[in-house]
Amino acid sequence: MARPDLNTIRQQAAEWVVALQECGGDERAQLQAECEAWQAADPRHRQVLEQMQQMWHAPEPAQARRRKRRYLTTGLGSLLLIAWLGSQLPWAYWGADYRTASGEIRSVTLPDGSRIVLNSDSAIDLDYSDTARTLTLVRGELLATVASDRERPFQIQTRHLTATALGTQYTVKQADTFSRVAVQESSVAVTSNDNGNPLTLTAGQQADLNSNGLIARETTPTYRPDWADGRLVFSNTPLQQVIERLGRHRTGVMRLSEELSHRQLHFTGVLPANDSDTALALLADSLDLQVQPFTAWYVTLSSGQ
Repeated sequence: MARPDLNTIRQQAAEWVVALQECGGDERAQLQAECEAWQAADPRHRQVLEQMQQMWHAPEPAQARRRKRRYLTTGLGSLLLIAWLGSQLPWAYWGADYRTASGEIRSVTLPDGSRIVLNSDSAIDLDYSDTARTLTLVRGELLATVASDRERPFQIQTRHLTATALGTQYTVKQADTFSRVAVQESSVAVTSNDNGNPLTLTAGQQADLNSNGLIARETTPTYRPDWADGRLVFSNTPLQQVIERLGRHRTGVMRLSEELSHRQLHFTGVLPANDSDTALALLADSLDLQVQPFTAWYVTLSSGQ
């Protein structure tokens, strides 16, 4: 089973902090035990929760404390803003040569004529020399269409691997614990950072690698990814997966109500990747859902029935 990404953990941690703040004495012991079990399930859980608790309890003016208490009663406002800010803090992202905000898809033509499409919340650094063309994927996902230059190999580096183009078009995605390379045209040579054995992927293949080597390898469509054209395409996809994917194109947190999370709803359709409000409205209309915005950064979907 894949581990949850940091955005999911931040959402869960924010909910735990608020729940522990609001619970009464009778339920605190049980809630604290459940929270301890959640923290023990993954080292990242405890780390993120402690960071949020420290920020929440930090000294602040009385007016700010009153404002924070008001936000608590209107749906996790302050904590979820903290969760969102925590995802935006890395200076490598802000200092990158090219970057996108949440919900933004950006096309870039590089100095050699190669074309890059950056997915939502992504960033790259460029390092072109007389002998190599190197892109560092600081965050997120990109689609590369590579211009031919036999004297200077074109490579994309992540914290886990280096993917060197042997042809024209491929995508690279960097997650918390692995990176994914998918080839649409020709082939790509992939080498993990701590394992020198190269892996060659051809059109229609993708592989997940961490620094130690290959994790998984499978087939993938050879057509251009949907997000590169500003669309998110779903075919009988579970609603939770739809929300998780749409969440990567929206600032803040989206969640399903407890009642809705137990229903086996699926969605087939196309949503805009660069307009999450419209996407939510279309999704809600299709499945008869209600969109409940508690703050600008926290939205819950519930049953419309």
